Amino acid sequence: MRRRLLAITVAATALVVVAFVVPLAGLVRSVAHDRAVSGAERDMASLAPALAAGADPTTVASAVTLTSTGADGRLAVWLPDGTRVGDDAPADDAALTLARQRSFSVETDGGLDLYTPVVTGDGTSVVRARLPDALLTQGVARSWTALALVGVALVAAAGLIADRLGRSLTREATALAATARTLASGDPDARVIPGATPELGDAARALNLLADRIDELRSAERARVADLSHRLRTPLTALRLDVEATGDPDLGADLDRLEAAVTDVIREAQRPLHDRSVRARADLVAVVRDRAAFWAALADDDGRGRSLVVEATGAVPVGASEGELAAALDAVLGNVFQHTPEGTAYRVSLVVRPGGPGGSGSGSSGAEAEVRVDDAGPGIADPEAALARGRTSDSRRSTGLG
Repeated sequence: MRRRLLAITVAATALVVVAFVVPLAGLVRSVAHDRAVSGAERDMASLAPALAAGADPTTVASAVTLTSTGADGRLAVWLPDGTRVGDDAPADDAALTLARQRSFSVETDGGLDLYTPVVTGDGTSVVRARLPDALLTQGVARSWTALALVGVALVAAAGLIADRLGRSLTREATALAATARTLASGDPDARVIPGATPELGDAARALNLLADRIDELRSAERARVADLSHRLRTPLTALRLDVEATGDPDLGADLDRLEAAVTDVIREAQRPLHDRSVRARADLVAVVRDRAAFWAALADDDGRGRSLVVEATGAVPVGASEGELAAALDAVLGNVFQHTPEGTAYRVSLVVRPGGPGGSGSGSSGAEAEVRVDDAGPGIADPEAALARGRTSDSRRSTGLG
């Protein structure tokens, strides 16, 4: 957001500066041109008294040298008899002929020539002033440089101000995000102080209200869990007394399993919503290798053949904790040791689908990793009978496959 605000401000300021600087640059050039032309015309007009006093070349030459244009050698006078005084640069005969009738200007390769007639009693004289390009644009480059520096300074100042404003906004947004992450990590006391920005301040107050509501729900949850524990333990205790009075060992075993299940449920309900980061990540390859090595010692004692196949290069991150992955593998591997004869071989394999994490397309979405535990046991001889275990009427009161 800070960079975007800075970019928008700089772009808008640059457009405004260009909109003002470009016309000003043209105006500066026009002013310099008009200033040079006005100065030359003023010097040309100042020769009129000297020409009216008489056509003496010496007098006219003195008057020419007294002007700025004449002192620079750019002012020439053609007297009625054709005598030229002052600037000896080549002249255009057609322009001289036209100049005896009216004033005009002519653009040349080197600048601009001004012609004007002066009518006296002796006839018509012609005055010419040459204005080179350097004089017509005198001071323009310096003015343009000053305008460019001012424009750059304005853009820089706008960028600095926008950066300061953006920093104040991002500081509040960063604090808001940090508090949200702290709440997500399990800290119930995290709160954010609302800033000066109305929208972000309202978001901060809403987050604090949400945190307070979470605290209320957590307290209510704890109260319900405590009540659940009391309401379940009491009938279980009475039931145990009844079972012990009957002396039936099968009922006692069933009651033990029921009490263990109730204890697990209560313990799970009492556990915090999470004791880790919201998005837990673990390396599946490392967990598979670790659990395979753990069960390898027991397999060696039982004389079981074992193998581990990992078809993955590098780490395979998955969205689960190491504890959850280890518990799942231990449950499946435990079944191998519990339900197959000693000496039965087994194999643990991890395969990453093409394009999955750890493969050629590491990190791509939709990737899959498969963990298999295969054993050489007899398997289920009669699947239909196994599925019907829950409907048996024998005295062991089977609860099915589970």
